[in-house]
Amino acid sequence: MSDLADLARRFPDIHVLLIEVLTPLVGAGRVATQTPADLAQRLPFCRVTRTGGHSDRLSDYARVDIDVFHKTYAEGEQLAARVHEFLTLQRLRASNGRVDRVVVDAAPIELPWAPGVRRFTGRYLLVSRRAPTR
Repeated sequence: MSDLADLARRFPDIHVLLIEVLTPLVGAGRVATQTPADLAQRLPFCRVTRTGGHSDRLSDYARVDIDVFHKTYAEGEQLAARVHEFLTLQRLRASNGRVDRVVVDAAPIELPWAPGVRRFTGRYLLVSRRAPTR
């Protein structure tokens, strides 16, 4: 395969992929790349943010923060643990691609947010390949 053919095949948009695979777990309209202004009224909520990473000719190495927001510590910790297990116990497949490997940089921990909203943040490295040609 030529280098130009490789350029035509994009790596999956990791935000789109994560929103698709996490929505059944968290709920429709409750996974996005930004928190809504009315977050306290939309709980539970999950925010996915690519914070860095690198790529080579074959793979994309996306460093991603996943924030889980909930009303109480117990509910937030439980959902963050479910998201963590979901990401690490299976191959992630979505309509725009798949993730070959997930490396845990930091398991979910609670970080401050706002009164009435608990936040748990985990950091992951997701390794994906270019989309196949059709």
